[in-house]
Amino acid sequence: MQIKKLLYATHLKEPDLSLLEGLLDIKRIGLEEIILVCESPPQELKESLSEKGINLKRVEGSGSLDSKILESANRENPSLVVAHLSNEKRKLFRGGAARNLIKNTLFPLLLIQENGEVRGSSTRGLFDSVIFATNWSDSAYKTLLYIIGLKELLGVLDIVYVLNEKPTIKDIRQLKERVEEVRKICLEEQIDAESHIYAGKTPREIILASKDYNATLIAMGYESKDIFKEIFSGSVCYQVAEESSVPVLIIP
Repeated sequence: MQIKKLLYATHLKEPDLSLLEGLLDIKRIGLEEIILVCESPPQELKESLSEKGINLKRVEGSGSLDSKILESANRENPSLVVAHLSNEKRKLFRGGAARNLIKNTLFPLLLIQENGEVRGSSTRGLFDSVIFATNWSDSAYKTLLYIIGLKELLGVLDIVYVLNEKPTIKDIRQLKERVEEVRKICLEEQIDAESHIYAGKTPREIILASKDYNATLIAMGYESKDIFKEIFSGSVCYQVAEESSVPVLIIP
């Protein structure tokens, strides 16, 4: 897999140079162009990207930031959309930008909250320690394939499944076999992977796993099948995006 074109947008006054520098590791799998949804990119950024052989393009859109992102993404067809948002804690369920992006994006979406932990001063890369949250859905399988496509960038992968109901011994044995099968697929792709089963409320346990394994990124699929359930309870993706202190990669 190649990520040739990256679209970046932010609620901040100007692009975060250190954050963009941290994303340049993607050049190893084909990054050629960064598209900025902003009024005027800093000259320093233009020079830095030019030196690395990466083209910089500026685009504009209308309306709110999430509308601009969706409009620009549909027009530019990027490999990855990066949304660097201001802290929207407790707002996602009331129509915040992150919720709208998760619900409507057609492209892989990397959400980074302003209060997150990714900073240029960190010695750890974005893909050094990844949590892959799976629920065996089609979108989870697509996420696994996407992660495998990033294997040149990956450090450690922790595969996490969360139990919501009290299982039987047979259930636990089958689940262990199932997560181990996913791990074996990753090992065959030469990805350093471990598998884990958590029990409890899914969003909380995914966040807990990210802390337990000192994650730099959470990767998960998004698939909305029951719009009424989504309205009243909120999807796991929304809640993880709201609470996570590390970036969240969402594969639609």
